[in-house]
Amino acid sequence: MTVVLWIVLMSAIAIVLLHTAVVLGALRSFLIERHLVAVEAEIEPGRTSVIVPARNEEVLLPRLIHCLERQNTNRFEIVLVNDRSDDRTPEIMHEFADRYPGRVRVVTLVEDPPPGNPKQRALAEGVKAATGDLLLLTDADCWLPVDWVRTMSRPFRSHDVGIVFGPVIPGVKGLDRRAGFLDWYQGFDQVFRYQYTAGAAGLGSPSGGYGNNLAVRRAALEDAGGFEGLRYSQTEDAQLISQVRETGRWSIRSVRSRGARVVPAPETNLRALLRQSIRWSTGGLFAPDVNTRLSYGVVILYLTISMILLPFAALDSALAIPAAGSFVSMMMLGVLAGAMSRPGTWYWATVLPNTLISMVTYSLVTLLTLVRVPVSWKGQRLPSP
Repeated sequence: MTVVLWIVLMSAIAIVLLHTAVVLGALRSFLIERHLVAVEAEIEPGRTSVIVPARNEEVLLPRLIHCLERQNTNRFEIVLVNDRSDDRTPEIMHEFADRYPGRVRVVTLVEDPPPGNPKQRALAEGVKAATGDLLLLTDADCWLPVDWVRTMSRPFRSHDVGIVFGPVIPGVKGLDRRAGFLDWYQGFDQVFRYQYTAGAAGLGSPSGGYGNNLAVRRAALEDAGGFEGLRYSQTEDAQLISQVRETGRWSIRSVRSRGARVVPAPETNLRALLRQSIRWSTGGLFAPDVNTRLSYGVVILYLTISMILLPFAALDSALAIPAAGSFVSMMMLGVLAGAMSRPGTWYWATVLPNTLISMVTYSLVTLLTLVRVPVSWKGQRLPSP
């Protein structure tokens, strides 16, 4: 066996074993979740605050408000943060607050933020206005199941839990249009990515989550320095999880039950989806903490290198082995995602082509991230990390 063949074979085995560990971590997260949410309990009055930052969301915000009104408990307050909107977003917020005086409040930001992550500032202001010691975070473009507040709150009955994050599955639920291929792909992509975050949490090394489906204990947030004390990242949700983990005081859990599944509106075109993916990739590859950079970098860089080598397999078949290792690894997580999340028949019908497409798109996004393609959010360019 040549040295080159030995190296590529051992690397492929290593990446498959790494993903096997992720699978075991995801299964452990599932077992922990079953224990945490096994006993039903009512939410304590005044304990929970839902915080929603929004900028120019007049189209989708009413859908979220409808979901908040339909929750199967009303023992929570709502803080809406109007982040410099110039459409009807503030009017919609104040109309909602007028219907529920004392329970819904509106925070209005009018000044441009200093350099950094503007959403992070909006969340910090929302936390200041909130009175609960349990903070549930979501976005204005999301659809929530009727038991979202109760489901995301239950794990905090365990006093060591500092953060809980749930899955997001982009879709057209509540929108006036039919789903297309791009919508199905985004649904697959998010269900697939969730296995990494849930697996990392199950292994005791959480490094990511979803800011539009996240709950944090106020004490844990304060221990991490609050949103205003987060080290700069283009993905403030992952950075929050990292800094809470660094305190060593709190456990971080994932939940995947149906009551925790948030449905954000999908990106409507490839350019917007690519821009979103580059922001996420930048947040992973250039994260302030070493744990996130390593855990994300090892997986995504191996995949990218394997895809770069694949065309040269015509010259040496051994160069196809890394891509095969990547494919086997991703299919393992893809099958796990379908088996545990049960997103629908559409998922199984598309899991193979979507896995192959993801191998190409993730590699492309990684290359664009490495050459430092500018990242923007809500039309505002974000500083490079």
